[in-house]
Amino acid sequence: MPFSPESIAARNARRGTRPPSSASVATATTVAFRKSARRPGPAPASGSRVAESGTRDLVFSAAATAFSQHGFDGVGVDDIARLAGVNKAMIYYHFKDKLALYREVVRDMLTVVGASVTAIAESADTPERKIERFIETLAAMRDDRPWFPPLMMREMAAGAPHLDNPTLSHLRGVFLGFAAILDAGVSAGRFRKVHPVMAYMSILGPLMMNAVRERAAAAPGRSHIPIFAALDRRELVAHMQHTALSMLAKDRAR
Repeated sequence: MPFSPESIAARNARRGTRPPSSASVATATTVAFRKSARRPGPAPASGSRVAESGTRDLVFSAAATAFSQHGFDGVGVDDIARLAGVNKAMIYYHFKDKLALYREVVRDMLTVVGASVTAIAESADTPERKIERFIETLAAMRDDRPWFPPLMMREMAAGAPHLDNPTLSHLRGVFLGFAAILDAGVSAGRFRKVHPVMAYMSILGPLMMNAVRERAAAAPGRSHIPIFAALDRRELVAHMQHTALSMLAKDRAR
């Protein structure tokens, strides 16, 4: 085979690729909403941009965690304020309402990933290396924002009822960047022609499913269940790179 998980993993190690940490999932805890939080301090003074930014970050982080665990309808503004340790008024200071906050959480991830994928597509790397970097980026982003896969899978499974078209349009940057990588590979004679949506789902789907699998596996008493076995994240990334490149290779065995 032209690509092997072992050679990809070894090459990644030589490059110094940062492997996603498994600790973020293994140590995930469920939010206990009704417990008392620390007494919130006063609202930031007018013009205090540092204080305002810090409070916004607290609200954003608390909301992202809560939404990913309980869904949009299972979380109230009071819950977010309690988890963030801020006055509820501060949520409305930064965000119009709960729905606006929820959409901002989704837009944040899509915007960051879209910019990263566009940069990969525009780089001078080979098409094969661009696919490898695409997978590395998705794995790293999932590790930086562990709340995103379960939140997005829950939302999409319900038909995305809480996401408006402007929010969903941020998917455009991610997908167009990925499609550009595929087109470059086809033009260079390195990739066979594959429908970009099929290729995208074939790569993104397993990574998203593993993220929610790891969250389910973190619950106590499940370590003996085979499907919840711990996976080395470096090996997982190498396996996905091998699988994607084998799928796309022009001369792959049929």
